[in-house]
Amino acid sequence: MNYKYTTNRLIVKEWNSFEPKELDKPNLVDIVEEMLIPDVTKRFPVMWRGDYDKKRAKFWIQERDSESKTLLAVEKETKKPLGYINFFKEGSCSHGTYLRLGYLVSHAMWNNGLATELVEGFIHWCKENNISSILAGVDPDNKASIRVLEKNNFLTQTTDTNGVRLLFEYDLIN
Repeated sequence: MNYKYTTNRLIVKEWNSFEPKELDKPNLVDIVEEMLIPDVTKRFPVMWRGDYDKKRAKFWIQERDSESKTLLAVEKETKKPLGYINFFKEGSCSHGTYLRLGYLVSHAMWNNGLATELVEGFIHWCKENNISSILAGVDPDNKASIRVLEKNNFLTQTTDTNGVRLLFEYDLIN
């Protein structure tokens, strides 16, 4: 499967597939360390919150790679890494594949529509790749992320099994 898409401002593809010349900062550990600051991670699951140094960033990358696909979002003009999308197969049925989605945008890029654009591009990629549904869990206090999902026509389903996160779904079949 080709894990790549573009939007008006972004090139999005597997984070380990970028060539050094495609990025203004070619070291993935440095990119992750710079993005994962406490303001960004405060709504993450507890074990992912807090400060990141190179060692913790490297471990975080290894952990994501072992459980999911992670796509890095890079600004077309500046080649600056701005965020990422990560997802894993939640399940499948006769109607297709269900993906579980997570995303992050660098703190410096908040409030300019980038997260909405990133998720919208992912939805189009899913349509092209016969994905039937996208699920996204969100902390109920994360109003900005909820708004991103709502603007992209995700519907609130319920709280997850531990009652801590809202679960949103985008149905690509109907």
